Amino acid sequence: EICISGDEPLEILDSTQLAQVDPETLKALAGKANVYARVSPAHKLQIVQALQSAGKTVAMTGDGINDGPALKAADLGIAMGQSGTDVARDVADIILQTDNLEALTLALGDGRAIYTNIRKSVHFFITTNISEILLMFAAMGFNIGFPLNVMQLLWINIISDIFPGLALSMEAPEPGIMKKPPRDPQAPLYSKKDYLRMLAESSAITAGALSAYGFGIMRYAKGPQAASLAFQSLTIGQLLHAISCRSETESVYSGGKIPSNPYLKWALGGSIALQVLTIVFPPLRRLLGITRLSPADIAVICGTSIAPLLLNEATKKTKQEKP
Repeated sequence: EICISGDEPLEILDSTQLAQVDPETLKALAGKANVYARVSPAHKLQIVQALQSAGKTVAMTGDGINDGPALKAADLGIAMGQSGTDVARDVADIILQTDNLEALTLALGDGRAIYTNIRKSVHFFITTNISEILLMFAAMGFNIGFPLNVMQLLWINIISDIFPGLALSMEAPEPGIMKKPPRDPQAPLYSKKDYLRMLAESSAITAGALSAYGFGIMRYAKGPQAASLAFQSLTIGQLLHAISCRSETESVYSGGKIPSNPYLKWALGGSIALQVLTIVFPPLRRLLGITRLSPADIAVICGTSIAPLLLNEATKKTKQEKP
């Protein structure tokens, strides 16, 4: 946080000092100084560039013509809409119409929330699709038949999963979102660690569905009845995984720290209602190639679809508690 004012010499750089330092020295000084006094437009530009060279993400506010070069060079140029000059407004990335910096905090929070929500939504779709692939490969590897047919795969990807995935993009900003440091603009959407976490989450969902399928094979032998258990367990497990995707740090064990998302409630409620229809509505059962389920089957489906959510959330909680 850098201001223009002036007392304490150890923390203040003025124009006479800036004129005497080379770019490398300025880079070192820029990270230590809190206040710059009597600076020229050229000095402002040099300060912005020095901070950027030091790996900092720089936001610059200004309203005058002399702020133009620094506003343009900054990662985020912010001009005043009422008191600002045309030059400042033209080169800025953001214009504060009311000259109120509080609005900037809200805008930055919304921007971070949008980026985070994109990660949540894509995370959900990647994880659920990987779980389907893993289930099919595991079934082939164990030579126990195919637990899902084409119509069931279409149902999962087009009817069931789409609504929770879209609802995740409507999440409210998480508490403390503005306390996090700026992200690296060159960083990819997901890191290698993120992909490994997604693979682990997908494996948990797959393990649940495979367990339900194994139970069905032991009870009914290979065929539509066993496959019906795998289909229901996988689909419901994926739907519940949307709850886990709501936050990368807070879990269901955190006690309601995540803001409510009515869109996700409606999406999950609607998708689960559609899934219940696949059990009780005979024409839909025939379309999907599934069979009626006994109370024991339903109990197994509930257990194997809820267990991955609890496991993934417990893992998240454990990571959060590590020092």
